[in-house]
Parts: sequence; C-alpha cells; structure tokens
Amino acid sequence: MNTFKRTLAVFLATSSIALAVPLAANAGPMMGGGMEGGCGKGWSEMRGGQRDGVPPMMKKLKLTPEQQTTISELRKQDAALIGEKYQSMRDSRAQLHEMAKKGEYDEAKVKALTEQGAQAMAEMAQLRARQHHQIMEVLTPEQREKLAAQRDAMMKRWEKKRGERPGPAA
Repeated sequence: MNTFKRTLAVFLATSSIALAVPLAANAGPMMGGGMEGGCGKGWSEMRGGQRDGVPPMMKKLKLTPEQQTTISELRKQDAALIGEKYQSMRDSRAQLHEMAKKGEYDEAKVKALTEQGAQAMAEMAQLRARQHHQIMEVLTPEQREKLAAQRDAMMKRWEKKRGERPGPAA
C-alpha cells in the first residue's frame, strides 16, 4: 500500500507539473494576466491593474484613447471564457489532489481529469494567442518595437534573477 501511495503521489506531482508548464510558458505580460494567484486575482490585478483593462506594460506606449478603448474591449470579450477555462483546469487539478489525499486511484477517472485539465489549458492558450494577435494589430509599428524592447528587458531581468537563485541540492 505504501508503494501505491508513493506512486500515486509521484504521478500527481508529475501531472501537475505537466499541466502547469504549458500554462507558465503561455503566460506573459501581454497575454491577459498570465497565471492566477491563490486569491483568485490575475497577475495584473494583483499588481494594481485591471484584469480586462490595458495591461500595465502597455501604459508606457503612449496609447491613444481609441487604442486604449479597443484594447480594453478585446480583453473583455474573452475574459469570462478564459476564466471558465482556468477554473475548469483548477477543478480537475483539485480533484486529482483530493484523490491523492484519500489514497484513491481510479485510472479512468485520473485519465479523464488530466484530459479535462489539458483541454481547458489548450483552449485558454488559443484564446490568449488570438487576443494577443488582435491587440498587436491595434498598435503602431513603433509601439510594437517599444513593447518588444520592454519585453526583452523584462525577460533579461527575470533570467538574471532566476540565475541568482541556488539550484536544488544534489
């Protein structure tokens, strides 16, 4: 029985990582808030921005009022659907964790839950990619260049910060 619990725990940990990695890879400052925090707020909302307004990173682009309105509308149009997909993903993950806590394992149920979570994640990534494309179409070429430079600088800071962290003990 102990081996079973250990195997289930390893499986759930790996499946959680497998579900989280594509979401983390898809999450970006331009893509609708990225991963959600434990309090139910999106990244931009936790940092003082609106979930469906203009992302904080875009405020430095000197957007026209028309651009701001268009971008806000684009973000609002899919916000509820993206939220539903995210909640579906969280629900399936929570059910998997609940099974692990109880020491239960039903292969068909685990398969269905992981597929449900993966499907929700894929649909969310598709919605965000479309929204990102639509937002980029609103920007001028100069604004796109400035945004790309901001994103590159942010990624360099992030990589530097990640590089300073000690790795796992060997």
